[in-house]
Amino acid sequence: MATSGTYSFTVNRDEIIREALLNIGKLDVYGQIDPIETTDCARKLNMMVKTWMGRLDYAPGLKMWTRQRGDLILSASQYQYNLGPTGDNWCGGVAAVPGVTYASDQLSTGANGAAVTLFTGVGSTSNFTSGDYCVVQLDTGDSFSTTITGVNAGAGSITIAAGLPSSASAGNYVYNYTTKGQRPLEIVTAILVDNTQNSVPLDYMTLQTYEALPTKTSSAYTSDPTAIYYEAQIGNNGPSGANGVLYIDCGGASDVTKQIHIVYLRPVQDFNNPLDNPEYPQEWYSALCWGLSKQIAPMFNAPWGPVMEECYQEAVTFARHSNTEVSEIYFQPNAGNP
Repeated sequence: MATSGTYSFTVNRDEIIREALLNIGKLDVYGQIDPIETTDCARKLNMMVKTWMGRLDYAPGLKMWTRQRGDLILSASQYQYNLGPTGDNWCGGVAAVPGVTYASDQLSTGANGAAVTLFTGVGSTSNFTSGDYCVVQLDTGDSFSTTITGVNAGAGSITIAAGLPSSASAGNYVYNYTTKGQRPLEIVTAILVDNTQNSVPLDYMTLQTYEALPTKTSSAYTSDPTAIYYEAQIGNNGPSGANGVLYIDCGGASDVTKQIHIVYLRPVQDFNNPLDNPEYPQEWYSALCWGLSKQIAPMFNAPWGPVMEECYQEAVTFARHSNTEVSEIYFQPNAGNP
């Protein structure tokens, strides 16, 4: 038996549009698509894939292909953090160290207030890149955020864009990251992690629980956060630069060497160009085509018959039951009895 030996079949934006037009009988195999029709269909396709993204839809499985991991570097003076591409220290990746969301080092020599040169030691600057975001642990117990403007590997130092507001002793931590994470649609898990990678799970608060906290914004109340409340807002920057808002249950972090490690679901990528592939796995391709068919049928005055509905339902049913999450279930005898 001869098989292809490949597993890379994919479709692009315009192929999905063409397939949808063929499904509703508005394009024969030799037909051409009007550019205005392509634009209209692409807009409907983008609206549809945004409706289907995330876990809060009709698909019972987690969207594992949009599951991301990010780390939030905390401050002693913040109880609210913006998570997104223009947000706070929401770490999404390090150029020099692929596979991690942030990198850390320690000062080899103390730095005074206003210092713009920080020494981490010869041979310990490989994770830094000019342009990276940089967060420094201060002696005051807070953290200071800036960017890296230069790296001197020979001297074991980095140059930062703004001088330290106060001193930082030798041994204090310096964190860096290159990219910020995307706005979470939904937070799946959140844990507090220290510098030895010990972790403590965080609880999730409802809006009512969070608002009822009496000292949640008090600068005098700093501690390790034990619970979070998250709102997937879009902010003032528009969808492309939107940030969600994360609240912690204290006025600030008492230990800024600990980070909140978050597993979250991010938005799916847009269809911008004709050759853009869908950010959906292969088992969703038919559903995307039939879903778009149903969306555009009224636009072309195309009748939607029982056979077409059956094809649509079959494609969507197979897709929405793919990549389902395996869950642990525990049973306790007589748990409901007093």
